[in-house]
Amino acid sequence: MKTHIKLIMATCFVAALSSCTLGVQDEFNYESETYSEVDPYENMTAWEYIQLRKSNTIRDSQGRFKLVSNTSVYGASGDELDLMIAAIKRVGFEDLYQQTATNGRTYLLLNNNAFTGNTDRDIVKSITGTQLADNSTLNPDTYFDNWTPTQLNLLKAILKYHIVTDFVAQTPTIPTFGVNVLFKTLLPKVEVDAVGAPVSLSTEMSDIAFYRNPDARTTLVINDPSSPLPVTANTLAFNENVRRHNYVFNNGIGHYLNEMVRYQPYALYTNLPIN
Repeated sequence: MKTHIKLIMATCFVAALSSCTLGVQDEFNYESETYSEVDPYENMTAWEYIQLRKSNTIRDSQGRFKLVSNTSVYGASGDELDLMIAAIKRVGFEDLYQQTATNGRTYLLLNNNAFTGNTDRDIVKSITGTQLADNSTLNPDTYFDNWTPTQLNLLKAILKYHIVTDFVAQTPTIPTFGVNVLFKTLLPKVEVDAVGAPVSLSTEMSDIAFYRNPDARTTLVINDPSSPLPVTANTLAFNENVRRHNYVFNNGIGHYLNEMVRYQPYALYTNLPIN
């Protein structure tokens, strides 16, 4: 019986306050976020699905459209994946999302809003130092054409951190709420010296934490402040609630994010080539 992107009933468990004993949690109804009783994308790869998520909006003669950042509107252009599609193509990572060697991956889908804004959590600002303002007018297909090799390397690092090497769903992967579960990503950690300067890429992959919010039990949180990750990952408001959950593909599962997350500052990868 399918347990993703549909109405399901799950009996879950919660951790006791001061021991490893698990008590029975109340049953909870998980409501589909695609309003379908089947997995409508289960015969697609993640890449095939991602390419469907282009903004359905009027473009001008230069292929530009206004990026509407209103996250309360389902289907607003800020909630689509135009910039992620362009980023993947620009760095040549299509195969990471198209691969079928395993169906045990989780793809964190960075919507257009994740690229815009004026904080270090906004992808464009964090890499270029220049804000891509909310409600900008742009052509995402050509947006990254003039980025430098260094900027594209940082973009590679961000994309790789948002691919998890396990299939992570609300249930049964995260069976308890209020508990952090760690997984590995495709991004190597950075070895640093005594003063924190980058030395080399590690052979160990960066960790990422998934957590079911006790107050909103259907919501997954990435890198919650309570996780055992380094302070660079779970402080400075670098945690993020999943915006939409459980898009099942034939090569994994996808969850939408409105902001990027990280393990270490991406600037550490500036002079460390990511393949």
